[in-house]
Amino acid sequence: MKKPTVILLFVLLLIVAAVVAALWLQHRANAPQEGEETNKNATNSVIYFDDETPEADPLMLGRWVCADKQQWHKVYYDDYEDGMFWGKEWDESDDVMEEDLSYHGNGWFRWTKNKDTLFEYHTMDLTEVPIAHRYRIRINDSTDIEQLEIAHRSHYHFVKQ
Repeated sequence: MKKPTVILLFVLLLIVAAVVAALWLQHRANAPQEGEETNKNATNSVIYFDDETPEADPLMLGRWVCADKQQWHKVYYDDYEDGMFWGKEWDESDDVMEEDLSYHGNGWFRWTKNKDTLFEYHTMDLTEVPIAHRYRIRINDSTDIEQLEIAHRSHYHFVKQ
């Protein structure tokens, strides 16, 4: 090999080593300390100790109805279990009423919010496989939110009842 090529390879190797070292140091600085649990899906995206429960975003809590489809309802609760909160939804245009929903069964979902991203995980009774929905949300005020479902580019507008 020619001397300039060897020098260039050596310089590139030093750059790669420096980048790897910087990433490793950043990872170590963000790692939880002993006794802490990192809950990346938590409402406020912070580190919680094992015995702490995060608080749900109070603006999300309550009963909401879709402004464009008045029969579609969602309720967000602050019941916290296994790293997420509970909620439920139903669509009266499909002849489904709130009283038809069995507790934590069909129509119920788990949710968490991180800044302006809302995650909902719906489970069907028969499969017990969660179906994830990810929304970009904008809370206009305490009675008005907009949700953009990222995967389907669907826009929903909800008002609080």
